[in-house]
Amino acid sequence: MKHMGRMKYFYFGIVLFLIFSAGDVHAEKIRPADVSLKIETVALFKNGLGFFTSTAMLPENEKTVRFGQLPIPSFGSFWVGYAKDVKVRSLITSMEDWEEMIPLQNLGQILQINAGRRVTLRTGSGDKDILEGIVLRPVTDTGVPEPPNPYFMDSGRRQNPNDRYSSAVPAGNVLLIKTDKGTIALNAGSVSRADFGGGDILTSMSIKQKRPSIRLELDSPANGKKISVSYLARGVSWAPAYLIDLSDAKTARFSAQALVVNELADFNNVTLHLVTGFPNIKFGDVLSPLAMAQSLADFLNSLAGGRTDRTRSGQGMLTQQAILVNAPVFDARETLPVPGYSTEAAGKVSEDLFLYPVENFALKRGETAWLPLFTAEMAYKHIYTWKIGDFLDPEDRYRPNAARTDGKNAEEVWHSCRLVNNLKMPLTTAATEFMTNGAFTGQDICYYTAPGAETTIRINRALNILAEQAEVEVERRRNASTFHGYSYDLVKVRGELKLRSRIDKPLKVEISKELSGQVLEMLPPGKDVRTAKGLKQVNPKHNLTWEIELKSGEELKLSYQYQVYIRD
Repeated sequence: MKHMGRMKYFYFGIVLFLIFSAGDVHAEKIRPADVSLKIETVALFKNGLGFFTSTAMLPENEKTVRFGQLPIPSFGSFWVGYAKDVKVRSLITSMEDWEEMIPLQNLGQILQINAGRRVTLRTGSGDKDILEGIVLRPVTDTGVPEPPNPYFMDSGRRQNPNDRYSSAVPAGNVLLIKTDKGTIALNAGSVSRADFGGGDILTSMSIKQKRPSIRLELDSPANGKKISVSYLARGVSWAPAYLIDLSDAKTARFSAQALVVNELADFNNVTLHLVTGFPNIKFGDVLSPLAMAQSLADFLNSLAGGRTDRTRSGQGMLTQQAILVNAPVFDARETLPVPGYSTEAAGKVSEDLFLYPVENFALKRGETAWLPLFTAEMAYKHIYTWKIGDFLDPEDRYRPNAARTDGKNAEEVWHSCRLVNNLKMPLTTAATEFMTNGAFTGQDICYYTAPGAETTIRINRALNILAEQAEVEVERRRNASTFHGYSYDLVKVRGELKLRSRIDKPLKVEISKELSGQVLEMLPPGKDVRTAKGLKQVNPKHNLTWEIELKSGEELKLSYQYQVYIRD
């Protein structure tokens, strides 16, 4: 009977062993399989956003797949693509444990991390200022710090949730030294030198942390099927720039380049698309909750605010369609070769955007790439432009000097380059540099120009062309009419423009004058284009334009008359 009892307990032990072993095997089995997503295509916008498409092959016989860490996507832009026969249950982000080696920052931390070692400490210059003993281990929280939870009662939360190492790294302020006479508490700041016995000492420590990790849950194994992940993310951008060589009198050599700034992830032989146009990205500044990079309250607040309107904050012009680049300095005495890259590549039109392709592009995180794009020849002409604004303000009050914030009366005439975009793709807004015979001659902005359209880019102020303008009141009818409850006078105004050239060759000059009211006369005749007015403005808007030839030393006079309702 005793033998049978022993056999009974023996078999019971085997059964327990098999049960727990099966549990271990099952636990091992449900651990997610790691899958590395490879970035295949990147579409770069000029506002710091990129649209990424990554792919991976799903492992066989696995229902749980771990993607790990990905760039933080913008809200509403994260999508997973898969075949019809792939049964996706969900995609979950959770916090996982990981370790990081960090260097210790002071002598107190080094002493505490080397607890148990015998050390000789010097706290002063005298013989009595030497202390010998064993460093005792400080009392620290050795667990993995959890992120604070504002929605659950948790008395064990860290006092400073912004300091991710506050509960794991010893502060090193107070040292406990066990000597032959007892234990001494010592201010670490008073220690000027520490001598350890033989052997190396620790100067860094491993810290356990938590970070978000994405995993994919399947209803059944995918058996080697391909999956794609696409999203918008910040941390990459591109900035175009143009170089226009005007050495030839009629044909400009137009070269384009791109700077690609990558602060996000490594690119290995990706297909890069440089996007031009004005993309509407409503939630580009709102982080997706999938990344667990912010609290729910922060997400709801940012969602209510939508995106930041960068054009209104003063950053829209070139962050949307370029950023300014520094111009190199050229020696005018030396004729330098101008860039000659290639003909323009065939781009892609996607709705209202144009995608300029760069194949097999590689760039590591933290690097910046300079890419030559194309060189083309474009017909151009030199033209001098003089623009005069409207003297009627939005409240229909006549203020001829309101635009002169500098207090100067000198008119601005600009030497400009006018060319036609003969490419099959648009010219995006970009910094533009001019050269003539190897010498730097100016820099300004080329604004977005559609294929076949004309653009005018300023080169420099034309200081050798003198310009003057004046307007005088010819006639006024008091209280001529009432609009929106206000009384208006009807005023007839005569304007006169003068130009004189000190340049030793004939020039083409374009003069444009904006005004409000009814145009009565233009001498010499020019072009009168009516433009849109504000909803509450009572006067029609006009743009008067003259194109004239100005000879060297010649003085020209132009005049115009109009009548306008002016608020009393």
